[in-house]
Amino acid sequence: MSDQNRLEQNKQFVRKFFAAMDAKRFDEMEALLHPEHLFHLPMAREPLNVKTHMEVNKHIQKSLPIVKRVFEDQIAEGDKVVSRGRLSFQHIGEFNGAAPTNKVIEVSFIHIMRIKDGLNAEEWDEVNFLPLMKALGAVPESAGINWH
Repeated sequence: MSDQNRLEQNKQFVRKFFAAMDAKRFDEMEALLHPEHLFHLPMAREPLNVKTHMEVNKHIQKSLPIVKRVFEDQIAEGDKVVSRGRLSFQHIGEFNGAAPTNKVIEVSFIHIMRIKDGLNAEEWDEVNFLPLMKALGAVPESAGINWH
């Protein structure tokens, strides 16, 4: 397989992984995780292993199920794929003490996945959580930089 084909295959793998996550096909999602998988989540004190990653995802999806994910860019090089996009979810359950608002909230993300043996070996997420914090009332609606 040519390098270009492998890179395209890696990008398709990332989309397949997130399609399983977004549809709550947790068995399929877990099957796509490498046994040595690590997930570097900004809110976590340490990287999550397979078991903890699955537990956290299931817990979050109960309160904030994903409505839509849009990949705006994907760049592949070597064994890594970088994705940039937008993620919408609906706040339907209690989340970290905040009562459900039923609001659909959109955040932007940058995600990096390292692929090993055709599986998700490692992930890094950077998410703009300001819209979520506003929706939960944790920060004022006016929070942000005013350039005027």
